[in-house]
Amino acid sequence: MQHEKIIRAMFMGHEIIARNFWSATREAFTAEATLAFNGTVVDRTTELSPRKVRLGATLIDGVNSHAVEVLFGGWFIVRMKILIDGRKVAGNLR
Repeated sequence: MQHEKIIRAMFMGHEIIARNFWSATREAFTAEATLAFNGTVVDRTTELSPRKVRLGATLIDGVNSHAVEVLFGGWFIVRMKILIDGRKVAGNLR
């Protein structure tokens, strides 16, 4: 069994993608969460507990920089949100 959830946001011409993926077989359980800017992964974790997962990176747009964070929540249903400079721009996590 496997599950993948992706949320996207556009910000000043940049595509921001947060992805959560897990896979379970009899032999193993794997999980991964990633944050990507314009198709390039900028942060990644294999932390299993969604309540502890937090990804972040700085998006440089010309001379301006913006703090981008992804927060995860839930146990049976993964919820996520993308924050830019502390403001929610995408996702279904409060």
